[in-house]
Amino acid sequence: MQTELKIPILPRKIVSQQFSEADIERLVLGLADPDNRMVEIIGALINVHKNDVCDTREIRVKFKDMQLEVVPSNGDVNLHCSRVPRDCLYDGRNVIWQSVEHISAVIRDIIFSPKFDCGVDCCRSTKIKKFVEHSGLMYRGERGLVMFTWGGHQVPIEEYNFAKELGYWTALFMPDMENITGCGVGVMKAPFKGAQVAYGKQNTFERFGCRDFIGFSEKKILAAEAPNELVTQLLTFPTIEERMEAFIRASHRGKVHPGGAGTVEEILTMLALLSMPENREIPYEFDLVEQGGGVYFKELVEYLNICFGDALNGLYNVHVGTARTYANYVAYQSQYLNTRYLWNDDLVFDPRIQEPFAVTFESMEALDLSRDQEPFSLLINLRRFFSAVVHLTVKDPDMLDSWGDDRPLIKGDKKILDATDQLVRKLALQGRIHPSKNNTSAYRIA
Repeated sequence: MQTELKIPILPRKIVSQQFSEADIERLVLGLADPDNRMVEIIGALINVHKNDVCDTREIRVKFKDMQLEVVPSNGDVNLHCSRVPRDCLYDGRNVIWQSVEHISAVIRDIIFSPKFDCGVDCCRSTKIKKFVEHSGLMYRGERGLVMFTWGGHQVPIEEYNFAKELGYWTALFMPDMENITGCGVGVMKAPFKGAQVAYGKQNTFERFGCRDFIGFSEKKILAAEAPNELVTQLLTFPTIEERMEAFIRASHRGKVHPGGAGTVEEILTMLALLSMPENREIPYEFDLVEQGGGVYFKELVEYLNICFGDALNGLYNVHVGTARTYANYVAYQSQYLNTRYLWNDDLVFDPRIQEPFAVTFESMEALDLSRDQEPFSLLINLRRFFSAVVHLTVKDPDMLDSWGDDRPLIKGDKKILDATDQLVRKLALQGRIHPSKNNTSAYRIA
């Protein structure tokens, strides 16, 4: 069963004023551009069954018949969607309003993104800051503590509940604080649900003003991990590297819950940044957090020790215990932290952290996981390896299928290769990595 939708496009999210004729033409061209993947992205945004989606193919198949058309009407601009599957809508006829807001935010970031031409590495951070400014996120006024949360899209209910409880206690201890997550389901949704209850109990909105539920996504992963409807500020970045830099610069500290290959990729990125001598004296707490009895981070730390020995000591903290204990710890630690500014310009990002990694058969085979390099370079190569696993299992599983039975050969130190392979297999067994069509690995090890 299919239906039609008329979705308003909100100029306040995109151009502030009314749409001009040039804006409408730009919108029409942007929606039609296959590189923008707008049919599958908008399909993912209006779909109420976000918990059931694991890769972009599912959305592409579900919305393969949907067509988009821009319809100006009496000064307004609507997006007419035809041949929409009824079962993706909560009542078979209407779109949840927050998803309407998300559609305009995505159009802003993908079709109306700010022009910034820069081919020099040192300009990349300026480009990301300008992109965030374009969204309006940085102009709401002073904020309290802003903390990013990384973690899994597919997690057991116990981990989800712990992340939700932690979101509750941190907002109860610090009622003016805010969270940034990857904006999908699982651990990316849980902190918002917990904070909602705490904000109500602490009368936060009346005392401190509106608190944002901030979600940072990326163009290639949005269809597979669409934003949950609690997100009030959605930003969609062109690349995963820009997304991760924005996470870090727009937060005062960060925490990580258990997750899949994408979570490991994020942790390795953060450790690479914190390991740089230029950043050693900049206060930035990075916590790996798990409920009592959990072994996820114990095993991850063992993996890091196999790869790096003691080179990463002091760059992160591991907390295994109750949500209330951790929230109390964060509140105590943060009372003297300067949270006046949202954006951290002090951190230095090495160009190797910022360079987009294009996943191909050849680029994976070029990865060097040997010990014959400095720890920073190994962190970058391992981060790119896990980024490739995410790309092939979530963002573009068709690429993996196109290789048939062949797989890129990953080369390096035998202990590092074995430990990395064991970690990936363990994540897959735990259901944290979406299996390929034939349940085969995305790589081979030498």
